[in-house]
Amino acid sequence: MRNIIISSLVLFLVLTGCNTRQPQYRIGVSQCLDDAWRQKMNAEMERELLLHPEMTISRRIAYGSNELQCAQIDSFIKERVDLLIVSPNEAEDVKPAVTRAYRAGIPVIVADRRVSGDEWTAFIGGDNYRVGQLMADWLLSIQAVERQAIHVLEVAGLPGSTPATLRHQGMMETLARNGGVQPQVESVMGSWYKEEAYQVVSEYLRMHKDIKVIVAHNDLMAIGAAEAVRDSKGYGKGSVRIMGVDGIKLGLQAIADGTIECTATYSSRGDMIIETAAHILAHEPYIHDTILETMMVDETAARPMLMQYDARIHDLETLHIVQLQSESRWQQIQNGRLVIIISVVFVCILFIIVLSFLIYSQRKIKKEIKRDILPQLEEVQEAIQLSHRDVAFAERMKQIVDDHLTDPNLNVEYLGSALSLSRTQVFRRVKTVTGKGPLDYIRERRLLRAEELLRTTDMTIQQVALELCFSSPGYFSKCYKEYFGHLPSAR
Repeated sequence: MRNIIISSLVLFLVLTGCNTRQPQYRIGVSQCLDDAWRQKMNAEMERELLLHPEMTISRRIAYGSNELQCAQIDSFIKERVDLLIVSPNEAEDVKPAVTRAYRAGIPVIVADRRVSGDEWTAFIGGDNYRVGQLMADWLLSIQAVERQAIHVLEVAGLPGSTPATLRHQGMMETLARNGGVQPQVESVMGSWYKEEAYQVVSEYLRMHKDIKVIVAHNDLMAIGAAEAVRDSKGYGKGSVRIMGVDGIKLGLQAIADGTIECTATYSSRGDMIIETAAHILAHEPYIHDTILETMMVDETAARPMLMQYDARIHDLETLHIVQLQSESRWQQIQNGRLVIIISVVFVCILFIIVLSFLIYSQRKIKKEIKRDILPQLEEVQEAIQLSHRDVAFAERMKQIVDDHLTDPNLNVEYLGSALSLSRTQVFRRVKTVTGKGPLDYIRERRLLRAEELLRTTDMTIQQVALELCFSSPGYFSKCYKEYFGHLPSAR
């Protein structure tokens, strides 16, 4: 009886042309590149689509070509997609195609790289000018330690792209407002690619032997620059301090490995893009202009962010499996349609039962989605929120410790008081974000400061040990060798 009912249900769907999973909206996605950052954005969009079966996307990649991207956008216009998501290669060159789509009545979400004017529906992207300010702040902090003008190499993206323009502008204007001695900044174009950055940095280093710092406009170019430094005569791995942008997994791993020193986060938020698209298509309120936050990430923050990133990837893989299982169930029903046609004689008799079963099946599917998929998505969101809290805690703790390295009273109790935590909570939170106990963390920060003082000042080993509250020069030397692998030496 049950098989007859199921067979009749499927036949009913065939005869009426009803498919509850048929997408209602087609979204065109035009990506300027296919780098790691945009692959992350694509994965986030695919995940969010699990909650929107009424939408399907068609993605095309311009591979850094303005002409190809404009042609792809024009193709989407001819196909009359319901909504267009565009991440422009070079803002002004791609703007005419974006305008044509908007004037054709297609809602346009501009992602990551802003285009001028107001002929678009919504913008979602990071604050590239703020990224440039963070670059400048980092350079000024280095120059303050060096106590002299430093020679800086900027590895920029495409000159016509909004991120490259605003990041350079934010950096240079912030440096100019600082007054005093200015860092000597020279620029080369890495075009957003690791291989291109390796080539241009290698050529530059052959002609210049006084580079102290490199700022790259994304993590991939920062890694390419680091490899160029490693392979260049007269330099070597670690001889130049390097900063990237994006905070993708490759960048975080490079920080943890000591390949680069830090990065500025630049969120992709593909999930927010799809959510905004859903609001627009449903004629619901949405945010017209969304600027995503950015922050600096050093070695202290990179390690917990890597752990959280791996956890999110596992959760996304689980969600993908759930999606495949759901699609497989529907495919099995569709594959059985030919067999079900034989049972056409029974359809009229069982029509009322079939209709009731259809309603029951729809309700069951909705319950399964609420029970299986939504809780997992909430866990992913909670993991992301925990990651941000851990980063904030790590930054605050690092600031407190670094500000009191010369204070002999800096201990677990002092940290607990400054962080408003109990002794037990201090041990647990510090272990979670750094992988080590609070006393080990304090000793590590003192040893790093000691290495800097020995390298940049005329202080003796005994003076440094006393300054940083080690019980004796001998104990300081023992700790220094355990951490760095060699005994300390003064300039």
